[in-house]
Amino acid sequence: MNPTARKHHYLPQAYLAAFTDTESKDGQFYVLDTGSGTCFRTSPKNVAAERDFNRVDLEGKSPDILEQALSPFEDRAVQAIRNVIRTETFPSDEDYHFIINLLGLMAVRNPQSRKSINWSRQEKIHLMANLLVSDKKIFDHHLNKSQEAGYVAETNVSFEQMKQFIEERRYRIEFAPKGDHRVEFHNFDQLLPILGQRIWSLLVAPSPGPGFICSDHPVALTWKNPDSRVPIGYGLKNTEVFFPLGPRTGFYGVYEDPLPTVIKIKPAQVAMMNWRVAQSAERHVFSATDTFFVWYKGEVREVDCGSNLRVQRTPG
Repeated sequence: MNPTARKHHYLPQAYLAAFTDTESKDGQFYVLDTGSGTCFRTSPKNVAAERDFNRVDLEGKSPDILEQALSPFEDRAVQAIRNVIRTETFPSDEDYHFIINLLGLMAVRNPQSRKSINWSRQEKIHLMANLLVSDKKIFDHHLNKSQEAGYVAETNVSFEQMKQFIEERRYRIEFAPKGDHRVEFHNFDQLLPILGQRIWSLLVAPSPGPGFICSDHPVALTWKNPDSRVPIGYGLKNTEVFFPLGPRTGFYGVYEDPLPTVIKIKPAQVAMMNWRVAQSAERHVFSATDTFFVWYKGEVREVDCGSNLRVQRTPG
């Protein structure tokens, strides 16, 4: 009997494989840690993963049932991406739908989004708790209702004690993975038709280079006006989405002023897309080569991973 998988990749290893030296899951790529500025080489299995990220606690079901259920879809979506990488042509309708679905899942199912969502959920709970102890009548009413429903046992904790406990936040809120999955897949259902309304193009980087990079949050959403400071969203006009498929190909979606279906872009435009991917990263940027280019403060700049490379031991 195979042991239950505990290390869950929120980005498919097969997707990241396109950015390695062998274009395989066992290949190596350069990883830039955006926090420390250091670089190392490793394989896709050692990045973009969290313990029990997809865990599901359901009676009679394996905890990694979701991990197993997502695997066939991810394999088919990656195959669609590989078809595009091979032909450098816009995908067929079937491949297009698989790519957009994968893009949508990556946009909403990652540690960065999960932390943001749970922070919002936590703040709502704090507000509800503070309201509960804002008035003794309110507190007594809800306490009685909870006891009648069997949710709360008889207690000798006074209103004043509970008020102090809540206001001083002497409690910790934990969210079960099941709730995370419910919120994320609901958000995915809302996002998918919005992504489908965008007009998508395939960007092809010049040969022999420079090429596109990837990151641990590869779906880059930006304003067309880089100076905009208002909150951004996937459904807002005058925004752009870029999603790297491989070092030479990437998906680009807008609502207005669309590009041709397939467009070969210049090195400066590659650098601009790379800057967006790097800015979107939570922690790690992935590159097939030891140097890559980004657009920064009005000019193309080179990032040299080779000059700041450290050796990382690969777990056995």
